Amino acid sequence: MIHVLICDDDARFAARLKTALDALFASRKTEARIGVFGAAEEIGGETLSLCDIAFLDVDFAGKEYNGLDIARRIRALRGDTVIVFVTNYVEYAPEGYELRAFRYLLKDEIERKLPDCLAQALVQLKTEKSDIKILSEGETVSLPLRDLLYVESMGHTLIYHMRFRGCTPDRQFSCYGTLGKAEEELAPRGFLRVQKSYLVNMAHIRRLSSTEALLSDGRTLPVSAKNYAACKRQYLLWRGRQ
Repeated sequence: MIHVLICDDDARFAARLKTALDALFASRKTEARIGVFGAAEEIGGETLSLCDIAFLDVDFAGKEYNGLDIARRIRALRGDTVIVFVTNYVEYAPEGYELRAFRYLLKDEIERKLPDCLAQALVQLKTEKSDIKILSEGETVSLPLRDLLYVESMGHTLIYHMRFRGCTPDRQFSCYGTLGKAEEELAPRGFLRVQKSYLVNMAHIRRLSSTEALLSDGRTLPVSAKNYAACKRQYLLWRGRQ
């Protein structure tokens, strides 16, 4: 069961979005419970804590809050909710991505963009809830994909770089293997080969250029100039912007 939240003060658009989502979930034979709300005050804590995917309007007329504030409430309860902002404007995008927003969808493009967005959101949700197992220093270690920043290849050794969390030191795990094999496993789960030695979790890419990828923790990795066009296209498709 996938729990979906829609919050939009435009009741007509919210109903239209729900109808489209109902049809998409039905076509995928996926059971979903979709809750529709017109204001943040209507949403209880239990609903937020159960939410797997949230479609949030950004602007609420006459209210002192916006969709970003609702997203903060969700993030306080859950770190793995897939948050999609549905709006007429994109000027809030930088702040939204600080909240790990998954997508920004323009309302006038909803019919065209929603199918791909939902498909990728379900992949992301699976990624957030899943892990991979590697043999590191003689022990089998489970690594949550949501915390895996990137995989680095050094010869026949792979180094898995994990996200910094609170006071926990930045963690690295190494194992024997090739980046090609790691790519086969991780590319369908949202990872991008930006250079011959680096496989990056796209959920943690904050900026991608022809020379480097800026990650969510502030570090940068080199990008292959030769393959940049293909990398950029794959990244934008994953972001749902094409």
